[in-house]
Amino acid sequence: QQWKPQPIWNAIAAAKPDLFLFLGDAIYGDWDGTNVFIPTPETLKRDWDRLAANPEFRRFRSTVPVMGTWDNHDYGKHDGGAEYKLKEQSKKLFLDFLGEPSDSDRRSRPGIFDAKILGPAGKRVHLILLDTHSFKSPYDKDPRTKAEKSVLNIRGQYSPNQATDATLLGAAQWSWLEKQLLHKAEIRLIASSTQVVADEKAMEEWGNFPLERQRLFRLITKTGASGVILLSGNVHFAEISATDEGPYTLYDFTSSGMTHNNPEYAVLNNKRRVAGPYVMPNFGLVNIDWDSKSSPVITIRAVGSEGYAAFEKAIPLAGLEIR
Repeated sequence: QQWKPQPIWNAIAAAKPDLFLFLGDAIYGDWDGTNVFIPTPETLKRDWDRLAANPEFRRFRSTVPVMGTWDNHDYGKHDGGAEYKLKEQSKKLFLDFLGEPSDSDRRSRPGIFDAKILGPAGKRVHLILLDTHSFKSPYDKDPRTKAEKSVLNIRGQYSPNQATDATLLGAAQWSWLEKQLLHKAEIRLIASSTQVVADEKAMEEWGNFPLERQRLFRLITKTGASGVILLSGNVHFAEISATDEGPYTLYDFTSSGMTHNNPEYAVLNNKRRVAGPYVMPNFGLVNIDWDSKSSPVITIRAVGSEGYAAFEKAIPLAGLEIR
């Protein structure tokens, strides 16, 4: 929430990261803390400018590279998808904020998905940032009452969309993602604004498009992509979820949020949770120890605004291989 103080940037800077990833809702472009409103290009620019002017963030981004993707509130429409009328204007403002070069492919193609490979051969980290809004089909509404869902300990308003033509990423992005997963890399961090593995809340999550979720897991197997860890945000608390539905155990590291949290969301069902929840302002830290004796080790850690670790999990890279 761009109108709130953001001291957490100082804690992130103290961790001395090589790169920072925004994973969605970097601003609330459709709510001012009191009123929900329909944004315009002018109000979206105002809100991006407000974040950019935050003194802690300004100091941070002067020393640390920043990449990112969007979720619904910085996209500009609550739970919005392909139907959003301002998505092209919103895209330009988002990329302007990130400092995307005017001649980049990201400017000229639909959506804002992006990828980058960092590091030398043998220590390559492939960052893949997905766009879960520009091409998204409408959600299916959950007909159950609030009371009925409360008994089941779920909160959201959506049911799984089982239509074979329903999409989350869209045809062009799926084709792009398959090509990305064929690139050579030791570690692949696939970032989604919404949770991929946790799928029981009935809120915004890949579980609302179960065929797309299965397609992602199948694609990782098909391409032989090793070293995949999923990164996500959105839910206003931090946790790690895991599933064996892929070619090896897939971990989904969720970090959220930086200015505010919601304990009511943290107690909702997630049978796949393996760490957390942590319901205070936090950021996620991915640390790679390439020199570990038996295998490189990836440690994923939720860090509070005071710089302490709320929880962490060490994942040997050798366990993220298709056998």
